[in-house]
Amino acid sequence: MNINDLSPIKQRFYMVFKSTGKTQSEFGRILGKSPNLISSILNNKRNVSGDMIQLLRYKLNVNPNFILEGRRPMFIEKFDINRRIPVIADIPAGPWRYWYDSYAAGSGDDYLVCPDLKGTNLFAIRVDGDSMEPELKKGDVLIINPNLEFSHGIAVVRHFKGYKIRIVSKKTAKNYLLTPLNNKYPEELIIVDKETRFYVPVKIISMRDI
Repeated sequence: MNINDLSPIKQRFYMVFKSTGKTQSEFGRILGKSPNLISSILNNKRNVSGDMIQLLRYKLNVNPNFILEGRRPMFIEKFDINRRIPVIADIPAGPWRYWYDSYAAGSGDDYLVCPDLKGTNLFAIRVDGDSMEPELKKGDVLIINPNLEFSHGIAVVRHFKGYKIRIVSKKTAKNYLLTPLNNKYPEELIIVDKETRFYVPVKIISMRDI
């Protein structure tokens, strides 16, 4: 590959890639893209899409203006590949699957970099399937701060039936009413057990913005 044969946008994409010190496979894994796609861009066979530019922004904190126009800084803040938020699960937004597993913060199959968020052990979940929530679509990501205590309102609910995004209201000491944000779906009364958690979402990354 001769970098001089690349367009200016691809040259700057190459500069970002080299700055991470990652292989093409590792770089693609961070972005959720195949190594073949990364190779195709670097070998002048594919263009850098708007989707790719936004993925660079959300996952690596790359300044979009650097990619598009060459305006520095390359990274909006100093880039730290080790300060990553794991995406631990897909959350069914329509009819849910029955899940009986739990997840530990710090491990995941995908990662985000969000330096604007403060807190420890942050983790993220990804919306899967047709949404019961009118503001959420497939692929949207919710970032959770497990250290924030839930009081009322919207929460990501972990129950033995899986993760759900609901408006939560307390009925009794052990019973909570879960109301979908989309009112065409029914409410559900659950009995809280020791495995139940109400997580506070602190940021939503919408795929419609990417």
